[in-house]
Order: sequence, then structure tokens, then C-alpha cells
Amino acid sequence: MPTHESAQEAAAELTRLTAALTRAEQELSKARTTLQEGIVKHLHARSAPPGELSDHTPYDRVHVGRLGKAAGVPPLRGPDAGPPPVYDEQTSRAAYTELDKLTAAFNRAEVKVKKARGPLHEAIIRIYTERTLTREAIAKHTPYKRNHVGHIVKTAGAPAIRG
Repeated sequence: MPTHESAQEAAAELTRLTAALTRAEQELSKARTTLQEGIVKHLHARSAPPGELSDHTPYDRVHVGRLGKAAGVPPLRGPDAGPPPVYDEQTSRAAYTELDKLTAAFNRAEVKVKKARGPLHEAIIRIYTERTLTREAIAKHTPYKRNHVGHIVKTAGAPAIRG
């Protein structure tokens, strides 16, 4: 039977790991926003064709087009299209370089989220299987709801605790 002190320690550990995950997710969100703003900037400037811009991002050309449309970038074809753009090789290379840097920052932020999520899930599984805290108590100290805590534990192969 877990002691009150061990339950407090487990809750504090979950809170600490949740804070680390939250910070990593905020960095990822900021990196995503910065990357998308860079894409839109180059779409507005007509630095390079959208398909080639997408080659330097984690997004496909359709998603790059959606980002541009949402930001009000005029289409290349159709009744609302402006004059056909003329792409300068030097400008295109500069755009690719910038997008490569933004994509690298985005990828690093994604890795940080994965690295932060791992220890949190391990702690959830350990704390639950040791019967230190219930799923409800774990959920109070993590970004997950009770059922998702159960899913994490079940996916890890930990036995269900009843009663």
C-alpha cells in the first residue's frame, strides 16, 4: 500500500514531467508558426514555385497551398490569378535556405516533444502499476484524461488494476 508521502512524490514527479512536456509543446507550436509564416512570406513574395517551396518543408504542396490561401496569397492560376510570376534563381535559393533552417528548427522541436513525452509515459505506467496513484489522480497531474491514462497503461502491456 502506497504511503501518503510516496503519493505526493509521484504527483510532484508527474507535475514536473508534464511541465517539461508543456514547454516542449509550446516550443513546437512556436516553431510551427514561424515555419508557416516563412512559407507564407515566400508565397507572397513569389520567391519560388509552391511545389519547390514544399520540398524544403515538412508539408506537401497541397498543404503549402492551403497555407497560402488562408493567408490571402493570390493563386497562380484561375480567374483571380495575377500575372505569371518570374522566379529569380538567387531569390529562390535564399528562400530555400531560410525554409531549410526553419524546418530544421521545427524538426528539433518535434524531437524535444517526443523526448519529453517518453519519460512522462514511463512515469505514468510505473506509478499506476505500483498502485501509487489511480488513473483519476494521475490525470489530475498530467495533460491526459483518465481514459487516456488507461490507454497508455494498456498499450504498454501493464495489467489492469481493479478494486
